Amino acid sequence: MFDRMIFNIKISSENEAAEIAARNKLEKWESENATQYQSNEIAKMTGVYIIIKTGKMQVKCSLHKYYNSLLNGKLENDGMFTLSDAWRAFETLFESIGIDKERVRVTYFEIGLNIPTDREPIQYIEKARNISMGKAAKTEKVMFIDANYHINRQKTTEKRKTIKKVFKIYDKGFEKTDRRRTAPTDEKILRIETTYRRQSMKVSNFFKPTNIERIAQTFFRDWESLEFVRTVTADKGIRESQLRNAENIILLGRETYLNHIRDELDKGNLTVRQHRTIREFVRDWDDNKHKYRMLPTECEKEFKAKFKKLFKAAKQ
Repeated sequence: MFDRMIFNIKISSENEAAEIAARNKLEKWESENATQYQSNEIAKMTGVYIIIKTGKMQVKCSLHKYYNSLLNGKLENDGMFTLSDAWRAFETLFESIGIDKERVRVTYFEIGLNIPTDREPIQYIEKARNISMGKAAKTEKVMFIDANYHINRQKTTEKRKTIKKVFKIYDKGFEKTDRRRTAPTDEKILRIETTYRRQSMKVSNFFKPTNIERIAQTFFRDWESLEFVRTVTADKGIRESQLRNAENIILLGRETYLNHIRDELDKGNLTVRQHRTIREFVRDWDDNKHKYRMLPTECEKEFKAKFKKLFKAAKQ
């Protein structure tokens, strides 16, 4: 479940820095004031990026890719990766680097799940609306189309620098072929992911069973709350215009919809009569909403079922 992580370690002396650099074949960069060591081209093959400067060492890598590289020599992270796999990968990584894991702090991590889908992942992503977080699910986060990617290939919650927790849903198969500039494949993999930024926790505390359980259950609770656009149906006799108004009230909320139709009136896109009809429909919504029902799409039903099953397997 864990993927990309960033680890920080304090380095005791220049001699220790030089020893670590030699062991890991780091390149040396010198200036008037400081000496810096960093990963060279080898990092592209190992997926492990190391930099040492001013008494600090930082290691960046995808534990999932690193684990697969040890198993089959491939830097891939599109399959199953359990919590116990992550711990084994971490131990092997720092044993290889030559650092006592008790000195390591986690400053960034991603936890996610790859979900093979029956349909193209874009169909699930475009329907994803928002996600709730917190034990009482009081904080609702809207899923926005990520402008850095093809439309509806990735959505995220707000991710400005001050936000420590970001949710992301994207087309894993498309990402693979897009990054490698290879021909599209038939792989249909939906990736859901939670990113924790600006963290600072000792690894000994991070990988404690109680903390791992807390992180895993939070992940499950958050993503179980993912809301999708649903199909709105109505009783017989309901006109198409009334059905559209009902959909807008359900999706936007009454106040937002009223503001929208006011803007449309001002722009000349609605007549005074049309505006009044819709406004009265919104006014009488509480008396008539029992005539309308929201039904989950096949995409939502499949996602919910597979998410629960795969989460249970990945927790091992």
